Amino acid sequence: MRFLTNSLKGREPMLIDPAKASDHAALGEKFGFTDMLAQLFGAAPEPYVLENGTGVIPVAGVIGKGLSPLEKMMGSADVDAVSEAIDKMTSNPSVQRIAFHISSPGGTVTGVEELANKIRGLKLPTMAYTDSEMASAAYWIGSAADRVLAAPSATVGSIGVYMAIPDFSKAAEMQGIKMVVIKSGKFKGAGIEGTSLTADQVENLQASVDTIHADFKAAVQMKRKMVKADTMEGQTFNGKQAAQVGLVTGLADTFNAALANFGGSAVVAASIPATAKAGKAKAATAVKASIEEEVLAVLTPRQREMVDELEGIEETFGMFDQTAGADGAHYSAASPFAAEGLLCQNCVFYRGPRGCGLVSGDIDPNGICKLWVIPASLVKGK
Repeated sequence: MRFLTNSLKGREPMLIDPAKASDHAALGEKFGFTDMLAQLFGAAPEPYVLENGTGVIPVAGVIGKGLSPLEKMMGSADVDAVSEAIDKMTSNPSVQRIAFHISSPGGTVTGVEELANKIRGLKLPTMAYTDSEMASAAYWIGSAADRVLAAPSATVGSIGVYMAIPDFSKAAEMQGIKMVVIKSGKFKGAGIEGTSLTADQVENLQASVDTIHADFKAAVQMKRKMVKADTMEGQTFNGKQAAQVGLVTGLADTFNAALANFGGSAVVAASIPATAKAGKAKAATAVKASIEEEVLAVLTPRQREMVDELEGIEETFGMFDQTAGADGAHYSAASPFAAEGLLCQNCVFYRGPRGCGLVSGDIDPNGICKLWVIPASLVKGK
């Protein structure tokens, strides 16, 4: 597989399990005729639109950029093709929401960050679902959706980056081969077969991998704010574990079940436990007011009580408006307290990409209002 060649030779970082990348490349070497490939792999899944206005975009196979028709037939996913499908969906007036059906172990780095940014910036509601695998590059893409659902037994995560550069210098020496590399620049020619990496070259390559990993983690936490650093060290989780650590927002046994929830009802793992107060118990009944249990768990008792009361007010009287009046939230589109972490995007009521469970109208993620409830870990006190 052409798009995997440089990465498998250690020339570029990778966002996929190395064994799976090698297996995929081996298949490409073994099967070279398109008719045989078509029989072996079948037709690649195509985007489609359901009658209820949900646009479905499959992301299946090893992920790359600018793939050839043969590579796509081999079961690889092209980030450019996914991006084009998004454009078609957003230009179609019948599409009200977009669901990404993901089945991928990851892939190469190029184009992944840009695709995730595009998904994160969509104005339509988005969901990513896997009943098989959403790992590494595939999770970077899927985590950018408003909701991320998984089957209980699916594989999720692998937030990490790697490079593998074989050192054949001893083998070359035993064969009487001595590589003479004429170059300029101490980082040029790193990893040429028959040579060993210098300490400076290793340090430079490590810095590159670390930078991509940092970008990956930051991208995840833009939408999945409760994911902790120790969850993003390259390990994978099954769906149930992923829900516990915040990598997914809910569980669904099948894609159809996920779609049914996406169309209007709350997701499986996103209900608020009833809170007793003065003999009264309440629970959120609308998707716009739902908060994941793992989010509630990091709030103080006072904050949980505030959540309960504010949702009760919204259920009784309707949404707050953005004004400073009696029924308003005194909303500001640019928070004057951004440096302290007081931002709509950090509030438990924020509903991306530009919405709120309490306040009506367009909500800027960098705004703030008087009704904020933000976990203490996201607030930077003076």
